[in-house]
Amino acid sequence: MLTLNTATLRRALALQERIEDLQRELQGLLGKNSALAGFVSPAVAGPLRRGRKPGRPAKGGRKKRTSPFKGRKRPSSPSGPLAPAVHKVLKRAGGPMNVDAILQGLKQDKYVWKVSNPKANLAARVYTMPGLKKAGRGLFALKK
Repeated sequence: MLTLNTATLRRALALQERIEDLQRELQGLLGKNSALAGFVSPAVAGPLRRGRKPGRPAKGGRKKRTSPFKGRKRPSSPSGPLAPAVHKVLKRAGGPMNVDAILQGLKQDKYVWKVSNPKANLAARVYTMPGLKKAGRGLFALKK
C-alpha cells in the first residue's frame, strides 16, 4: 500500500513542473518543422502554457528601470574622467592601494563627484577600470 504525505506530493508536483519546463525548452530548441520532431513525445507537441510563471508579479507589478539621462548627455565631472584620476593617484603612491586610500588621494587632488556615494561608486568602478589589476584582497595597482 502506498502512503502519500504532503512532502511526497510536493516533490511529485515539483518534478512534474520540471518535466514540463524541460519539454518546453526542448520544443523551443527543435522547433515545429524540425526533422527530429517525430522523436519528441506527444506532450511536447501540445500548446505551450501561456501567462506568467508562478512566483512572478503580474503585469504592472514591477516598473522598468530607466536612466534619468535618457536622451541627454551624461554630465561629466569638472575635474575630468575618473580613470585617469585614479591612475594618477596610484602612480603617485607607487604601490597597491585599497578603495579608501584611493578615495583619499582623489580628495587631495580635488576630484569632484557627481554621485551621492563616492566610495560605493569607486568600489564598483575600480574592478572594471582599464589599466588596473587586483593586487590582493581589496588592493588595486597599476598594470605594468
